[in-house]
Amino acid sequence: MKTLEAVWPRAIHAWLIGLASFALFGWAARRPDFYNFDEGVYAEVAREMALTGRLMTPRCNGVPYFEKPPLVYWLSSASYRLFGYTTWAGRLPIVLLGAIGVMALYWLVTLWQDETAARCASVCLATCFGYFIYARTLMMDVPLSALFIVAMAAFFTAWRRPRRRRPMLAITAVTLGLAVMVKGLLGLALPALATALAAVFSDDLRAFLKTVAGSEWLGMATVFVAVAAPWHLIAEIRHPGAMAHYLVAGQLLRYTHGRDGLDVVPLGLGEYLGAAAAWFLPWIIFLPPALALAVSDVRRGAPDRDLLIAALAWTFTAIGFFSLSPSRLEYYPLPALSGMAILVGYWWSRVALPSAGARNGFAAMLVLATLGWMAALVFTHLSITDRLYAVLNEQYRNATDAARPSFATLMPAIVAELIALTGAGLFGMLSQRRGHKRAAFASVLALALVSSWTVHRGLEIMEPFCSVAPLARTVARLAGPDDAVVVMGPFEDTSPIAFYLRRQVMVVDGMGGDLSLGRRMEPASGRYFLDDAGLRRLWNDRSRRVFLVIENGDPAADPPPPTPVWRLKETPAGALYSNRP
Repeated sequence: MKTLEAVWPRAIHAWLIGLASFALFGWAARRPDFYNFDEGVYAEVAREMALTGRLMTPRCNGVPYFEKPPLVYWLSSASYRLFGYTTWAGRLPIVLLGAIGVMALYWLVTLWQDETAARCASVCLATCFGYFIYARTLMMDVPLSALFIVAMAAFFTAWRRPRRRRPMLAITAVTLGLAVMVKGLLGLALPALATALAAVFSDDLRAFLKTVAGSEWLGMATVFVAVAAPWHLIAEIRHPGAMAHYLVAGQLLRYTHGRDGLDVVPLGLGEYLGAAAAWFLPWIIFLPPALALAVSDVRRGAPDRDLLIAALAWTFTAIGFFSLSPSRLEYYPLPALSGMAILVGYWWSRVALPSAGARNGFAAMLVLATLGWMAALVFTHLSITDRLYAVLNEQYRNATDAARPSFATLMPAIVAELIALTGAGLFGMLSQRRGHKRAAFASVLALALVSSWTVHRGLEIMEPFCSVAPLARTVARLAGPDDAVVVMGPFEDTSPIAFYLRRQVMVVDGMGGDLSLGRRMEPASGRYFLDDAGLRRLWNDRSRRVFLVIENGDPAADPPPPTPVWRLKETPAGALYSNRP
């Protein structure tokens, strides 16, 4: 049993790590504006909840919207009520949950009495590409990942600290229920599969599971149901068929057949695995030796064997689960990052320098830096390629044929990254040769922080190409209360319009995805939808001014606006038209 003196310093360290993570994610969450598609949709759902106070039925542009459970909407709507309808307020709950996930990872690793590994693992998680990007993005994936970490930390605390067993099992059940309220069945399926896989290889874990009494399992099930079930029941009672759409079509069929109304542009298996590796940059460079050390220590029965088994099971379950699905998306590997962080943090705490693994890692940095400098020199004389644009644009599938930023605009961020990569490789190589482990680790941490700035700068540069928020602000300055605002095509493609206008808009030919279900549930919401004939009638009604927003996508597929027409503003993400000058 730990003494109070041993516990409190770790609690202080956990809080300091959490505050530093919150500051990092919160700084990045200030800007850019909400991107089209997911962020804009979720921001609008939360805004309408905050405005109306109706928490049981998520609504997007006035239409019932059952794509996801409402926990993140509830949190963002509360943030709007407290801090106003701003971009940062909408992302604040994601920032907070992201920091809680980093704290929980630290606490989880310290259960095996290794604070060095805990600090390294939490730093790896907070500064890797994927977690950093999505911990400042209004989406469900980092909240889900953070709740996984909290659930596993509570569960392993119940295992390693018998005196805290019952409350920790209750916290595990609560957290799993909250995870279901973030992203449905995944909130239970992934941690259950990871725990089952770990139990196959861990005798101690199997023994612990056998000691959990039937009454304790029943208590956990009761708590879980009490958290996760009420909203699902209320939503189905109020809107029959909502759960069939959300659970069956939106999750089961999407996983097994890749069916989706709008946004699934699945990756191939190689691309998906590449995305998983890219999200863990720059720490992915040290994952191969970390995996080798973890497997070796598991085989020889090291004291931290159970932690390593859990991390390996966690990583391979999160990645393997979606490898089997045809609907793989680039952000699905995010739950695996915490397992990778544990493995790399453990490796850094155990490795003795000079080390072949460290030497090869820093050498790989220098090779990558050399290739990067060569590529930068080549691209300065070429226009940016579609593929580079796709990699940089987190919402790439919405604008594959749209305008692109010039390479010169991206060059300062790229040069900063290459300088950091070169410096980290050189300094790290020197540090590992002299056996200075802290200095070697600090060089990678410095690279990770510079990379975070580079990624954030890239998101800012991509903002005009991925968000119609500037068009919304133009409309807000010009439109009166009786004027009509119309978007062409699926609402999701220009979703920030409604949030930044603080009002619902009309949609032309936008009957796709989850809005289609909502319209069938509430026929009265059909007033927000127009066909081409309805748009022409509205356009020719001289009693009101009409603003029309068209996303800049494929020019061959986008219909032209009605005539007569005046173009008021154009950005790389879209164009704004009106029936009046």
